[in-house]
Amino acid sequence: MSMGSFSRTDTEAKQAAFVGLLQHPQVTPWATPALFPLVVRHEGELSTWVERLGYHLVRVDQTYRLRRIPLGGTVAMPHGFPPSRRARVLALVTAAILEDQRVDSITLQEISDAVRQFVAVHELLPYDPEVRAHRRGLVEGVRLLQDHGVLESRVLTEEILTSWEQQGIGIGGGYLIHRDALVQLVDTRNVELALNPQVSDPTATRSQRILRQVVETPALYPGLLSEEDHVYLTRQRSQLVDRVEEMTGGTVEVRSDAWILVLPDDNEFARASNIAFPDTTADAWVALAMLDALVPLCRATDVAGYRHCASQLVDDTAKDLHTHRGSQLTVALQESPAAVRQRAQDKLVTAGLLEVAITGDWILTPAAARYRDAHLTSATTTARPEAPMSLFEEIP
Repeated sequence: MSMGSFSRTDTEAKQAAFVGLLQHPQVTPWATPALFPLVVRHEGELSTWVERLGYHLVRVDQTYRLRRIPLGGTVAMPHGFPPSRRARVLALVTAAILEDQRVDSITLQEISDAVRQFVAVHELLPYDPEVRAHRRGLVEGVRLLQDHGVLESRVLTEEILTSWEQQGIGIGGGYLIHRDALVQLVDTRNVELALNPQVSDPTATRSQRILRQVVETPALYPGLLSEEDHVYLTRQRSQLVDRVEEMTGGTVEVRSDAWILVLPDDNEFARASNIAFPDTTADAWVALAMLDALVPLCRATDVAGYRHCASQLVDDTAKDLHTHRGSQLTVALQESPAAVRQRAQDKLVTAGLLEVAITGDWILTPAAARYRDAHLTSATTTARPEAPMSLFEEIP
């Protein structure tokens, strides 16, 4: 291998580690075995890169934690749907219980017994292990702790866990407790900064706020910036783009109304970070069709690139799609226009193309302009068919 090839491979490994850290802010050899050696190997450079964002990379024994320190009480939030509130609360309750666990192993049934007692004493959310939905929430919360390396499963078969979740039978399997990961997870300093934001110099944090927005969400909309930040963005455009691309290995698409980071698809962390939209599913096709119909009908807002769609207009569009393209829909989508709207809405929100107002109105983001409905045609003709085919019809 030539020196140039080695250097390129080394750079790609560092970029993969950086993107991996954004996905998995707590890294351990048992929970993230592919990412851990990359972070160990490139710890120094990664620390420099995360400092650019105002973050810190902290290590305790075999656990790394990317500390996303809030700026002015705010953080850059990736798009998508977080785990349920019940699962998150139960994960935190379980973490509190594990701190008092004297031995380094525990069963799911023991966790359940301790959670029931803990929430009753502290008057938190109701938890009744006789209710399957509550058991399911606990399993989801425990899996969150596994993802963060706090618990390591010793379940021999998936049936043991399934039996406990569905029927409340057995111990539900066993787990090892990793206290280095637990210490990192329950560190509450970031929470304090979010609840009691410190006054910071907006000039000093301007680069960090912009870089966070691009690499985390991964889209920046200049129309939402203050006048001072917009001037800074214009003047420092080349430097900001270079830094994002250096850290991620991606490409920043720069338009007047949006900066969008497109990550490479040649490593597992970048693939997992890329939003799978559009994909070859009925929900994606419906979402694209809804976008195509709504964009010319929705009014432009005062913020460049954003469009406002009244809820009634969205309903009418979903109804029209359901009526005229019903034969191309899946059984679930054929159920009702409401199902068409909801499936499209979930898909577009997850992809960062849509914000839903409290009134139910749709607010299309500037990134939505990158997508258009797909009309598949036969390879033997360039003519558009009278009835556009769905993504699932076979092309002759």
